[in-house]
Amino acid sequence: MIATRIGLAAVLMATAQEAFAQSVTLTVDDGRPLVVGGSSDLGAALTATSLAPVAVSAEFRRLCLSDPATAGTRVAGSVLALVSDDALFAAEGKRGEARVARWKSPSAELAVWTGDDANLKGRPIAMPSRGSTTTGPYGPFRADGTQCNLVVMLTDLAAAQALAAALTAAFGTPGKLVSKKSFADGFWQVAGTNPIVRINFTAPSVRGGPQPVHLSAQVMKKGKR
Repeated sequence: MIATRIGLAAVLMATAQEAFAQSVTLTVDDGRPLVVGGSSDLGAALTATSLAPVAVSAEFRRLCLSDPATAGTRVAGSVLALVSDDALFAAEGKRGEARVARWKSPSAELAVWTGDDANLKGRPIAMPSRGSTTTGPYGPFRADGTQCNLVVMLTDLAAAQALAAALTAAFGTPGKLVSKKSFADGFWQVAGTNPIVRINFTAPSVRGGPQPVHLSAQVMKKGKR
């Protein structure tokens, strides 16, 4: 009986690790992070980076800004030490395999999305935002627009606030920037882009210790801002 319980525990642990390994963070139409796969936490298992917030802002802009769809071509030499590690979702029943381009390091995850979500429909999602998490299947909430997503673990909330300030310095007055006791989020529009490129920022929960932050450069569909 004890051996059986140990074996079951090992299987459950392996399943949880696999679920995390195949989670990837994208962006929904209103700019919130969308964690697709087995994790409900933003930046689960990441450790805090030693990079200053200004350096994180600069690296995000270097990777994502010129063309969100081709961020992977600029990963080489990243100060975040990113390496290729695509998120692969196995075929299930009539639903085929799905693959999302992803690069990871101990403190960060980069994901590029160009719109093919046919085989993600029905897979579990979580949207951590403003101190709470919405969960469900992929479909009602889905990735929107070509996008480059960077999740990075910062040392604390003060670093997240400093990152928001660095983004304002780079992109100008935000379209929205809110910081409360339980969350921080906002967005900027990149001047002179057509279609509009929106920069999204989310620190979904204010808590002691390391703070996960989601940044994305999102090409907006016609008529959206």
